[in-house]
Amino acid sequence: MTASKDDQEMPATGKADADVPSIQSHTGSTRQGMPLALNRAPGEDLGDWIMRIGVTSVDMPEGASIECMSLCEHPVIRMIYGAKWTAWTGDGKMEYEPGDKGLALYFGPETKAMNLRVDGSFRVVSINCTSAFATNFGLPDPRDTLDRILPFDPLSGLQKVSPGHHPQDDPHAWLDASEAALRDSLQAAAPDRPHDLLDEFERLTLTNPTASLSDFACDHEVTPRTLERTISRNWGVTPKFALRRARALDMAAALLGVADATEESELRLRYFDQSHMTREMRHFFDHTPGAMLTGECPLLRITMEIRQSRRLEAIAKLAGSERPSWRDPSAEPGSD
Repeated sequence: MTASKDDQEMPATGKADADVPSIQSHTGSTRQGMPLALNRAPGEDLGDWIMRIGVTSVDMPEGASIECMSLCEHPVIRMIYGAKWTAWTGDGKMEYEPGDKGLALYFGPETKAMNLRVDGSFRVVSINCTSAFATNFGLPDPRDTLDRILPFDPLSGLQKVSPGHHPQDDPHAWLDASEAALRDSLQAAAPDRPHDLLDEFERLTLTNPTASLSDFACDHEVTPRTLERTISRNWGVTPKFALRRARALDMAAALLGVADATEESELRLRYFDQSHMTREMRHFFDHTPGAMLTGECPLLRITMEIRQSRRLEAIAKLAGSERPSWRDPSAEPGSD
């Protein structure tokens, strides 16, 4: 593994709208052929700590690379394999060379899209954590990990990856094995159960991010100050910012074609006008809505799709084995 930091500035746009080389995904794709992760909610026993777990397997032509970005509200543990990764973080430019043995990386919550570059074929396990994860596992304060990557598995404290997460040819078997390895690690840590307020606020960001914070606090019998302290301590950002970011994430998912198409007009109404939406997309993604609509954005689409699957579950539009409408049924692993 190699991790380096220098003073080189991140790319102005992340090149998410650049031409993307021919990509072969083994873990699902959109109906337009863009790669996606095979992802699902974990077992109920992990639900307090893990929102979603997914595996991504992408092959690219020799010498090809992708420059894109990612934006997640909560910590994400990524077990990366294969190609070299470069990230422009709050600490500067960082480079990681996982190879076949893999590397464990702990991504803190992000306030804006983090630019990423992947040089070649890659395999990734993505473990999307809840807002309670960091504080209940004795990890650094989320406010101190914003827009940063820590090069270790937060459950083991090691850079190396547990064998249970190693890629397998069968994505379903890989996902099962990864969840089993995660379960072993979490049970060994024996954390306390998180505060119910965190779960309720997360549901608010997924289902109604235009809601009144004062009404939410009143409904849950807490003061606005208590809500502010609790969310800031566990999310790393204020409740107001969390709702603003959630609106942007939903809109980005719609622009990238990984949201319920029937909701797009409603999502647009969350903004005063087109110029307001454009300002927000520029703020969070450094792209206009038009650039996101016409760009490839393969890495960003994967992260948006994982969150959107979680969101549809929260509003009870997706349950059991039902597949989101944006996924190509013929490209699902095991569909041959």
